[in-house]
Amino acid sequence: MCTLQEHILNDILGERHGYKIKDRDRGAEIIQERCCRKKVLLVLDDVNDVMQLEFLAATREWFGPGSRIIITTRDQHLLSYADEKYKPATLSGDRAVELFSRHAFNERSPPDGYEDLSFRAIHHAGGLPLALEVLGSFFRGRKANVWESALQRLAKTQDNKIFRTLKLSFDDLGDSEQNIFLDIACFYKGKDVDEVTRILDSFGFDPDIGISVLVEKSLITISSNNKLDMHDLIQEMGRKEVQASSPNSRLWEPEKFNGLINFKKLESVEGIVLPREEIKESLNANVFESMKNLRLLDCYQNFTSGEPTFLPDQLRWFCWNHYPFSSLPIADMSKLVGLEMEWGKIEHLWKGKKVVYSLRNPISTYLAYITRAPNIESLHLRKCYNLVEVDESVGSLKKLLYLDIHFCNKLKCFPSMLQMESLKSLNLSWCWSLKRIPEFSPCMVNLSKLDISYSKEIEELPWSIKLLSNLIDLNVKECDSLKNIPNSIWELKCLKTFNLTNCGKLQKLPDDLQIMESLEELHIDTIHFHAFTNFCYLRKIYLDGPYFFLDFKDNDFPKNLHGLSSLEELYITFNHKLIQLPESISHLSSLKHLWIQACNGLETLHGLPPGIQHFGVKGCYSLQSIEDLSKEYECLNNIQISICPKLLEYEENGRYLDKMLDQSFLKKRAAVDGCLTLLIPGRNVPSWFKEQQDGRKIALKLPPNWQTEIIGFAVCCVTTMPMFPDIKMRFENDEMLVSKSEANYINETEEADWNVWTGYLPYSLFEQFHGGNDNDFEGEDWFHMTQGRVVFEVYCPIDSEYKHAVRCGANVVYKEDVASIQQTTPSISSFDWSWKLTKEFTNSFKCTTY
Repeated sequence: MCTLQEHILNDILGERHGYKIKDRDRGAEIIQERCCRKKVLLVLDDVNDVMQLEFLAATREWFGPGSRIIITTRDQHLLSYADEKYKPATLSGDRAVELFSRHAFNERSPPDGYEDLSFRAIHHAGGLPLALEVLGSFFRGRKANVWESALQRLAKTQDNKIFRTLKLSFDDLGDSEQNIFLDIACFYKGKDVDEVTRILDSFGFDPDIGISVLVEKSLITISSNNKLDMHDLIQEMGRKEVQASSPNSRLWEPEKFNGLINFKKLESVEGIVLPREEIKESLNANVFESMKNLRLLDCYQNFTSGEPTFLPDQLRWFCWNHYPFSSLPIADMSKLVGLEMEWGKIEHLWKGKKVVYSLRNPISTYLAYITRAPNIESLHLRKCYNLVEVDESVGSLKKLLYLDIHFCNKLKCFPSMLQMESLKSLNLSWCWSLKRIPEFSPCMVNLSKLDISYSKEIEELPWSIKLLSNLIDLNVKECDSLKNIPNSIWELKCLKTFNLTNCGKLQKLPDDLQIMESLEELHIDTIHFHAFTNFCYLRKIYLDGPYFFLDFKDNDFPKNLHGLSSLEELYITFNHKLIQLPESISHLSSLKHLWIQACNGLETLHGLPPGIQHFGVKGCYSLQSIEDLSKEYECLNNIQISICPKLLEYEENGRYLDKMLDQSFLKKRAAVDGCLTLLIPGRNVPSWFKEQQDGRKIALKLPPNWQTEIIGFAVCCVTTMPMFPDIKMRFENDEMLVSKSEANYINETEEADWNVWTGYLPYSLFEQFHGGNDNDFEGEDWFHMTQGRVVFEVYCPIDSEYKHAVRCGANVVYKEDVASIQQTTPSISSFDWSWKLTKEFTNSFKCTTY
């Protein structure tokens, strides 16, 4: 409750106030005192307890005149004092039939012989879209007699009709899938799929197939950022199933943890996942003696009052953040698979010489007090500040997959030879005291990543590095003492990425690097760049200057770049004495991305490659001359020019910048169904944006049958952030009003770098989602709306207060707007998309520039 009160205060009054509420009664008083004169729009979602209303928004007098409080709940009695009540319409008729049929038959309507069964099933769903999806997925591929049996079972139970409908799919799962579903419902909603898969696999639940089954049955979803998700109703159904069938088998609520103090029968406890907060009263140190079936423990800090005396033999996954004791009571735990401890004070992983047979997942993250690494089968140690020695036998662990020992700045002794045939990744970065990299055995064929960056005492790489036949990524960045890279490195036939930035003592690179056909991405200093100018296979170069102590001159920059015939991306940073780019850069026909940052000596930018698509220049304080980018480069659709103050001192540059803000520049991109994102100096939204509004939100009314009339949306904002913002979009099918945001005005006399950002989003971006194989988009209201509105919210990813977006504009772009434009530019197939589109909620999308 206190956290929610903090969110309300900080969202209304600004993060700068930084409210920290410790008592909910005091929090309620502060909300009344500070918000009683504020006109606010407050949305309280999924309220299920009258206490939430009493401490967050008890009466309308808590807020200023004209405020609106919107409450969503499944308990109607909580709205007894509401001015108005609204029950969202459920799906009916053809729309319900279509949604159900898409999940049951992958068709828009039921096939012959299934019409009556489908209508009976739809009736049981009560028009709830979630139930239609889950029920349709349940019946998919089943014969008519199975339909009949299931429908009869549903008809027998009228109470909790929706839960019974959802539970039908749960009951149909196998034991393993049911366990996976219940673990996700209780513990892992919103967690990373790969991380959860590793944990579930340790329990023998076969999560790879199990998770896919749950997705197919519409019980869970996987978001675009690889997170597990499920509808609140489905999660509630799962948790009620746990409470009904096996109480206390899974514990996730803080009050249940507090109740453990008085539990006498704990044999049923299988899993404990404690929120990242301390429980009110620590448990007894011997509490685990009764938990014979505990397989999962994820707790925090002072979970027990003293060092545990016993851990169950069935324990598979152990995670105890901020472990406050010096050792672990681990005996012969042959079933333990995962051991994770962040910022623990542990000195020994266990007392005495013990063996953990199956340990194969990340171990002991941030164990700051370990002084010796034990002989175990898998090892992940980070920030082990007192770790001095790694046992020689570690180098012979045959099943080791990941060896991660970075930020161990006292580590001096490491195995002299590595003979780990399963090892995939070795990370020894930030090991400041380590002077030698081990030799590699011929059996090390699975190692794909080697990182020794910031290990400042390493002087050379071993000759045996050539034996790493499948090495893909090699990072030696900031190895200050590195003097030699062996000639044998050219034998790494699979190497794709090589980072050797800021290796100050590296005098010479191997001559044979030029023949490494697999090398695509190179991070390098200007001083070593000459060795790669004839490298015809390179696709991406990060060219870094040695920051603020640069000693090379402009004429040290290579003039002849013709040999880089395959180069597609070039990033130049911190080259302070570079005055202009070489003329030969214009002949790099494959170059599409050029980014220049913090090159304070750069004065002119002319003669870019004709096929350039993405161009950015930032923090170049001497830049005083650019060319007309709006005229010469037909493929250019992503432009950023920021923090270059001298540009505005010259009138001609101002005219060139204004041309890029002209409506005709955007229309040329729209005519070929291309994207556009543009950030340049400026203070005003161009006048051709018909809809303009202070703040960061703006809405556009969509015309009737808009899907056939428009080709995209143009959006604009004025901001002080020198970076591309993200856009949140929401399609609405009603007349909901978009509140006029309080303008975060910045005084005109304030010295700030003002920027105008303009973006164009083709409607085809959304069409490709709806027409593709992503079931999340099937049946979406936005695609079927005949009219409505679209709401845009502009924000910067690092801008929690949104104070930098002060004014917005938006336009609908119609087909007729671009009909007269002669399409001389390449078709969209030749362009790289500038937008990444992800779904957030129903009818809501997030558009990210990249």
